[in-house]
This record gives sequence, C-alpha cells and structure tokens, in this order.
Amino acid sequence: MRKIQTIRAACLIVIVAIPNAMAHAAEQQLFVGAAVRDTTPMQEWFPLSGTSRIQLGQLVGVIDPIHVRVIAVGNGETPALVVTFEAGDAPSPETFLPGLSRHTGVPTDAIYYGGTHGHSSPTTKIDPNVPATELYNKYVYEQMIAAADEAIAKMRPATVGIGYSESYINTNRQRFYELEDGTTKGAQGYNPTGPSDKTLSVIRFSDLQGKPIAFIVHYAVHNTTMYANRFDGNDNGVSADIAGAVSGHLEAKFEGAVANWIPGAAGDQNPIISNEYFTPNPETGEQEIQMMGRAVVELVEFYGKIQFADVLTALSNIQTVTSEARISYATGDGTLPPYTEGQQDVRIQLRMLRIGNIALVGTAGELFNSIGVYMQEHSLVEHTLVSNQVRIPDEYTHVEGVKAITSYQPDDYALIHDGWHTNNRRYAVGSINGGYTTLMNRMIESTKQQ
Repeated sequence: MRKIQTIRAACLIVIVAIPNAMAHAAEQQLFVGAAVRDTTPMQEWFPLSGTSRIQLGQLVGVIDPIHVRVIAVGNGETPALVVTFEAGDAPSPETFLPGLSRHTGVPTDAIYYGGTHGHSSPTTKIDPNVPATELYNKYVYEQMIAAADEAIAKMRPATVGIGYSESYINTNRQRFYELEDGTTKGAQGYNPTGPSDKTLSVIRFSDLQGKPIAFIVHYAVHNTTMYANRFDGNDNGVSADIAGAVSGHLEAKFEGAVANWIPGAAGDQNPIISNEYFTPNPETGEQEIQMMGRAVVELVEFYGKIQFADVLTALSNIQTVTSEARISYATGDGTLPPYTEGQQDVRIQLRMLRIGNIALVGTAGELFNSIGVYMQEHSLVEHTLVSNQVRIPDEYTHVEGVKAITSYQPDDYALIHDGWHTNNRRYAVGSINGGYTTLMNRMIESTKQQ
C-alpha cells in the first residue's frame, strides 16, 4: 500500500452503485467476457469529418482499421463494462451510453466508457449537410451494441492479474520558447526533461485454464502520431494510431483475446515524434510546425512493435493472479476553488471501476501527467490507473447548471509559469492534485471491498 499524505479536501457529491450479495469469497468469483467489432467507415461514406480535435483537412480513406472493444466483468450478476473506442473521444455519450445501458441493463455508472484519443478517426456527430454522418453514427452504435452483447454472452469464470514495465515512446510536450525579445512563451514542443511517466500497466484476464480472455493496456501518451497525416494530398486517412497497433499485436498473439488500450493522464504527453512536430526556429526562437508526410505510417508500426514488446515484459512481471475480485463502481463530483477569487468554483468529476485491488479512475478531460501520477501515488487502492477521455452522458455533467471541466487541466507548474493551455485559467494554483485525489479516495471508501 502506498503512503498517504495529507491533501487538500474538495467538497463533493458521490453517486455509488455496488452489486449486491458480495460478502463471501464464493460470491466474489470473477466472470469475464470480451468482444471486438470493426468501426471503420465504408469507402462510399467518405469524405468524413474528423473528431473535434482534427482541424487540418478531412478524412478521405483508410490507412488501417479502427474498432470498438468491450470487456464485461462481474460476479455472476449484472456486469460492469469497459468500452473503448479507437477514436478521438468516446462517441456521442449523450445518446450511445444511455442506449447501451437500456439495451444491456447495465447501469450507466457501471460503464467505463472511453476512447483511445486517436486523432485520425471520424466523428459520429451528425451533420445534416453530410448524409453519411448519420449512416456512420448508426453503424458505430450497432457495432458497440453487438460487441457488448457478445462480451456479456461470453462471460465465464476468470482470473485477473496486473503487471508493470516501462515504455519510452512518450515525451512531455510543453516547451517554453525563448524569444528574441528575451521573453518566453509556452507552447507545444519537445521537452524530454519535463514530467513524463514511462510506466506501462497491463491487466490480464484469463480463464481458469490460463488462456487469456482480455487485456487492458494503460499508458500516458497522445495518439497523435497520425494527426493530419496527409494521406491523400491535403486530406487524411483513418488510423487507429499507436493504440491500434499495440492492440492488434496482442490480439494476433493471443488468439480470441481482446485488448483494450486506454490513455493515462496524457494532457501534456506526445509520442517522441509525430507527423506534426514542433521545433524552435534557430533564428527567432519561435515555435515552428513541420510535417513528416506519409513516412509516418512506418513510425506507427515502429511504436507499435516497441510498445508490444514492453507489454510482454509487463505480462511477465505479473506476480499474483486471483479468481476472487469484487466488482464495484462509482461516479463522483467535487469542486476546486477558482483561479480568481470571487469567481465560481470549478466542478470536477471522476468515474471509477474497481476490480478487486485494481481501480480504473477516469476523467472526461485531459489531465496533465503529473496530476495523474500524484493521484496514483496517493490512492487508497494498491493498483490505480488514472485515465483521460472517460465520458458520461450530458445529463450527468451538470449539477445546478455548472458543467464539469472536460478540457485540458494543466498542472501547477504550467499555471505558475504561463505554460501551454493556461490562457483560460479556471482553478487555483495548488488545488488540482489534492482536489482530485480527495475525490478519488472518497469514492474508493464508498466502494470499499469486503
């Protein structure tokens, strides 16, 4: 158990749902099932718009396929679901997530609903001027439902274990550029000395004969290698990026298993180099933006092979497996004091799925890396994985008209030094680490294992 230090408290409301009848070991037997479905758009649907974070060009073809993966975990009753899309965001949470809950009977609080944050996938937002967007929205929804149905139908007694290694394909991307006039400016760039957690975490679910059923790979990096990849002139191709390459290698090696790749606290973490890369101008010190071009496809293959080897190391480092793992889950709300005194408090929110002594903790926003690391180091659960891009339906995101923060959430260093993504400061310096950690640990207490 990690040492717990005193942290700043945040006011909060916690909504908790816990399966019943879990007190005895026999009732904590873990059941797991998993499935994957292709969500690659049909060729006749192109061109399509990318996710909201793709601002350069449109999508006109396919470089490699994208998928939705579902892992169902439970103790013999209504399961919880881990749903992961190879997409910029988990699509249409205001409609997909409630629909999935109604269809399966799984409470929305028990659906850990996220995306890999890939920057080369189509949006599911319907554009009345582009008929194909409605077709694509319907297709992705149907594939999600099919994957969930199959995952639940395949649930069988299972074991779980977690292992760790390191993967050196990420870097801090907040750079301070030294300008001609002697000032500095925070922007995207290459910052190898900035905070950057190299930890790679891998959860393995296996049947009672030891055959893998599913994996969860957790790592802090943006899937931006293929951003603005210029697949066709000024336009782009669909790609699952690093996450898809790693999942694909795992699923090929362990036939029949499903590999969900989820992003850690990666708000300030890029691949070491991507299609779009940033350097200081040698003469002015200003940020320069350059593009690699089509060679970036080979770069994704390189990253995928490197991290897949790191995943195998993590799997070999699994020390303990158990078939007894209680499933519980929670949604929690809290507040942070505002950056400017007298302004409204800032609302924060977390989702949590606990699998025995493993806690998946997610925020819809983009936490900077040091925040996630702090939370993991100060968690009351032995194995805690903090994730970005975990979404909820809109009706959950407002309490008394105040929407939870879902954008970039810089760390204190960035706030103090006018770093990247601090032009719209919202919360007070010194509040975010303790605020999120307090919220997380109160949720952990609410889902305390018996």
